[in-house]
Amino acid sequence: MIVSLCVRICVECGYGSRKTVKVLEVLNEEFDLGLTEFFSYTSILNWVQKSGYHKYTETDFREYSEGYTVIIDESMMLGSEKLLLILGVPSAKTRDSSLTIEDVRVLDMEVKTSWNSASIGEELSKVEKRMDSPPAYVISDNASTISKAVRDKNYVHIRDVGHTIGLFLQKTYEKDNSFQTFMKEVTQVKFREIMRSAAYLLPPKQRTIARFMNLSDTVDWAVAMLNSFDRMKEEDQRIFQFIPQNQMLIHELNSVFQTVNTILQRLKDEGLSKVSSEECLSRLKTLSTSPNQRISSIGRLMTEYIETEYNKLSDKTKKWHISSDIIESIFGIYKGRKSPNKMNGVTKHVFILPHLSNIKNMKREDFKIRLE
Repeated sequence: MIVSLCVRICVECGYGSRKTVKVLEVLNEEFDLGLTEFFSYTSILNWVQKSGYHKYTETDFREYSEGYTVIIDESMMLGSEKLLLILGVPSAKTRDSSLTIEDVRVLDMEVKTSWNSASIGEELSKVEKRMDSPPAYVISDNASTISKAVRDKNYVHIRDVGHTIGLFLQKTYEKDNSFQTFMKEVTQVKFREIMRSAAYLLPPKQRTIARFMNLSDTVDWAVAMLNSFDRMKEEDQRIFQFIPQNQMLIHELNSVFQTVNTILQRLKDEGLSKVSSEECLSRLKTLSTSPNQRISSIGRLMTEYIETEYNKLSDKTKKWHISSDIIESIFGIYKGRKSPNKMNGVTKHVFILPHLSNIKNMKREDFKIRLE
């Protein structure tokens, strides 16, 4: 019972092993659990890692008897190492909502200083052997090494909708002079006014890498600033004078992202199917036929992408997953909970990931068997 309680506090509540000891002490005092001695944080960490390892190696995958798909990605450098993570999920999408951590299972984890298509292909082969069958399809971003590995294995490759549309936006706007000027102003005002009276009006933080994937927040900020500009103080208007100067570009980006975000949400929630594809293609007609060359370019690229991915469906009556957001979320959780010492690289703490993907069943687990 104590092992189960400690592991659940550590995993489900997001506490470290040291904080878990303190929580156990508080619970013992408040509810008179009768504990006369407490375990060290290293023991609790050991329980989490051992039971996570057992879950990783011994998980029953009967739920995938109707077919499975894999979601694959490699992390950013953790010290001098990269973690390749392969998740499994039933191939048929049955729920009209995005994937959650409880929906996936960790099928494979491997660490190397670098990954190429051959080494990634070896990991995919290990998963195929473990599951006794190849995946129905593979979801990943557009990384060249992963894409080649999937092609070499003759698997069906579904390109993640978020990363792919982000690439289309980057291709269209990255080298555009008006866009570069606007984004330069946005960046400069964040650094210039951070400790001044106008700091509360500053734009949201953007990703350093793949920044076009969360450009929507900056566009929403710019639209709100434009709508309230006449009501702002004179000094604030002077600081943010570049906003009305770029109002044509702001309205253009807002128009694009209204359509893009609607399509992203629909495909992430409902998956790739005949119905969702037809509705998305219908919405894209307004972009594709726009007299604005940049808007029409994005519309055509997105139309071609959806048509290409839809044609990969083995059965046009089926509904497939098309987003790899969940693997990004899991990487984020791991990076947030690992040691901040970058020299450590990937440690045994990675075995918390199999726990995260099966939290709802944790209460029913036999931790005695897991530790043995």
